[in-house]
Amino acid sequence: MNASSLFYHHRNHTHLLPASEYESTWFDRIETAQSHICEAVAEPEHANASEIIINRTLDLMSIPSSHQWKTYDTFNTTALHPSDVFMSKMHYNRTCYDSKTETFRRAPGKGIQLIEPLWGMLRDPFDKWCGTKSLHMPGQATATGQSKAHIMPQGYAPYTYSLADDLPSDEQSQQWRSHGLPPWHSSLRPSSDPRVGTTFAPPQNIHLDLGSSYFSIWDRQDEAAAASGQWFYDTYHARGQPFDRFIAVEVDKMDPEKAFRQVPDDLVGMYTLINTGLTMDEGDKLNTIDMIKRVVKPEDFFVFKLDIDGAPIEEPIVKNLLADDPDKGGASGLIDELVWSHLTTTQKHVSKGKANWRYHRCSNTTSITSP
Repeated sequence: MNASSLFYHHRNHTHLLPASEYESTWFDRIETAQSHICEAVAEPEHANASEIIINRTLDLMSIPSSHQWKTYDTFNTTALHPSDVFMSKMHYNRTCYDSKTETFRRAPGKGIQLIEPLWGMLRDPFDKWCGTKSLHMPGQATATGQSKAHIMPQGYAPYTYSLADDLPSDEQSQQWRSHGLPPWHSSLRPSSDPRVGTTFAPPQNIHLDLGSSYFSIWDRQDEAAAASGQWFYDTYHARGQPFDRFIAVEVDKMDPEKAFRQVPDDLVGMYTLINTGLTMDEGDKLNTIDMIKRVVKPEDFFVFKLDIDGAPIEEPIVKNLLADDPDKGGASGLIDELVWSHLTTTQKHVSKGKANWRYHRCSNTTSITSP
């Protein structure tokens, strides 16, 4: 049994999310920067750092589409890239399932995966939102408000791990994989059966898109109404880790025939369209959190996109996730990745009061953190 399968039969817990030194500089200046964010991002030190971060993320995301990861540790190991000093890190511990006690216990094994830092505008600083004050990337046109260049999903984020109790203190000496599935991507689901003993079921890859619109084209003049299904399909499904369930929720009236015409052939059957609004009403069958708990198991890989343009349930969903206890069945413990478009009502956060997608990598046992 190789290292990957050793992790695969076990569950991995995050226990630490240390900010990079660069991210920490933004934490220290939130109060002063938020009222003048465009000017702060344009300061030479930060403009240079932003260019390095975005170029590194674009480089990681731009590998040929033929490169897929259908199993763990697909890519060869390499050294940490110099630009990665700007990235923050998710730290993972390993736990093993004890079939005698039917519980997970701590086991040797630690891992680290990079995640883009929370910095500046909490999105692509080269997008258009600062108007004439927007940064400009050499050789690239200014984005049109829908840039995802700042997002570094799992599969594209470098990682390293060891089955020993500790990793080398010198990160440069560690062997990193630039792409592929880390062992903590998902795990087998244990189940005790008195007839045969402990059995293990495979995990599912699940995507919930709140505010989905059509899969690829809206046919609307409003550029903020861009469809996102295609991006998630290309970023995850088409890379060798197909979604077992793809749940699209959209409150605006849609044409079902047109909606399914846009869905790729290999997603038909897994794709579910809910063309009505969900709620946060207790006891309602359309309650968002209750639906997540019905569909997703802790061992699954679950990507949750929340972009419903400031609808009344958006903030309650996030507050619920922040307040729950993942160790006691809270929905936050089911989310592996959260992509949230946070709308604001003042000019303090960003120009035009609109924030683009902000990405969080979560763990099966850890609550998300507020931006």
